[in-house]
Amino acid sequence: MDYFQIHFQGIALDHLCETGPVRPASAPELPVALDRGGPLGLPQQLAQAVRALIEQGSLRPGDPLPSTRAWAARLEVSRGTVVAAYEQLAAEGYLVGEAGSATRINPSLPAAHPAAGRPRPANPTGPLRLPRRASGRPAAIDMLPGQPATDLLRTPAWRRAWRTASDVELAPLPIEGDARLRRRIAEHYRRMRGLSRDADRFLVTAGGREGLSLVLQTLHSELRGARPLRVGVESPGYPSLRRAATRLGAELVPLEVDRAGLRTDLLPSGGARPDLAIVTPSHQYPLGGSLPVDRRLELLEWAQREGVLLLEDDYDSELRYVGQPLPTLTALDDPEAGTVALLGTFSKTMAPALGLGMLCASGALRDRLLATRADLGTPVSAVVQHALADYLASGELHRHTARVRRAYRHRRDLVLERLGELPAATVSPMDGGLHAVIRTGMPEEALLDACARARVRVSPGAAYWQRPDTAANGEADGGESEGGSIVIGYAHLADAELREGLDRLRRALG
Repeated sequence: MDYFQIHFQGIALDHLCETGPVRPASAPELPVALDRGGPLGLPQQLAQAVRALIEQGSLRPGDPLPSTRAWAARLEVSRGTVVAAYEQLAAEGYLVGEAGSATRINPSLPAAHPAAGRPRPANPTGPLRLPRRASGRPAAIDMLPGQPATDLLRTPAWRRAWRTASDVELAPLPIEGDARLRRRIAEHYRRMRGLSRDADRFLVTAGGREGLSLVLQTLHSELRGARPLRVGVESPGYPSLRRAATRLGAELVPLEVDRAGLRTDLLPSGGARPDLAIVTPSHQYPLGGSLPVDRRLELLEWAQREGVLLLEDDYDSELRYVGQPLPTLTALDDPEAGTVALLGTFSKTMAPALGLGMLCASGALRDRLLATRADLGTPVSAVVQHALADYLASGELHRHTARVRRAYRHRRDLVLERLGELPAATVSPMDGGLHAVIRTGMPEEALLDACARARVRVSPGAAYWQRPDTAANGEADGGESEGGSIVIGYAHLADAELREGLDRLRRALG
């Protein structure tokens, strides 16, 4: 394989291989001219020209494009110029491609780019409008957080892994999960997150909440009903994890955060301390801070002193756009007698519907978790485990993560471009992840009403605080902000729909 096969996002194999190409059928002759003396670079000019041809209807959904080699020769530019343009258009949702077939205009483009296939509007620079319902109101745009772009997952390697898994004999698996999958997960975390742990420290789970439930049930059973299990949760923090804890009878203990993450100087002690603390040190949810190393060491020292188990929620730390993914807190802990368990999931990098995650725990805790699992059974099917083991073995998850980082970084830049300079709003740092927190001086109820009128679905900021009444008074950042906040997701939206959603938000926030 050459460089482009390894690193290029979603473009067909016949455009990338040096030998044995499968030629696209009837690629159109495209009237494109590039200005080498123009203000834009050649890749940007080519991408702009393709967008214009789509908007004019000269290129239609499903049309094949010339191979990168053929078009580079025709335009007398380097092949890298065409590759860069295709990569940008693929990230924006205009192009799709897979091994063995030509790169094509996205067949579902009318839904994402409703102007495609129709004459260019009189004001081509105006905002792109989405289809209207019979009532005349524009369709609502779903900007709720936590949704990855699952279309980027459908590759030949993905399909091949599932075909292979379907032929595997469905023999019973160990309660901790398939040994081959656990080895692959251990290697994945070593390479991507700097965590060196043996495969026997990992347990396969049915996603993040099932892994949390396994920990909660284990700790709760050990209390034997003497009192409720006390669980520390970051405030603001992830609502679904709080709900899972309360559903299992736990008593919640709010842990304050600021822009850098957990406030280790305010951690409770003695009778006020929790039995378990759920923390997000690499990418605090939802404010986005990364816990500095001095606070990480203070957190570990506090947990050891107070006898608290730390559950590190590593929900999307690989999706980092500034610098490299940070090492886990678990990597700083003692691998034998440690006080940190790592909770991981593939929901954000791959798809929530996969329903697969993992727990990494020290020896003593792992034995306690396995005792609980032995009573409750293994919730992850053998087919899913075998498929993911093959997918990880192919190295495709690493390449897929690189693809989605590029796509999400582009969409993150659109959010900052459209909302970052608004005088009435502040966008929290977006160094990674799939969401953004937007704060305004408006009361939250009025802010949510404005978003509803703009036909944009968002998540209220107050939902993330353990004590919702504190969300509006700026406790999480030292009282520096007042007013309401919202949390939006952007990763799952195609370029045009995201732009329209951001334009609607601008009007609502303005």
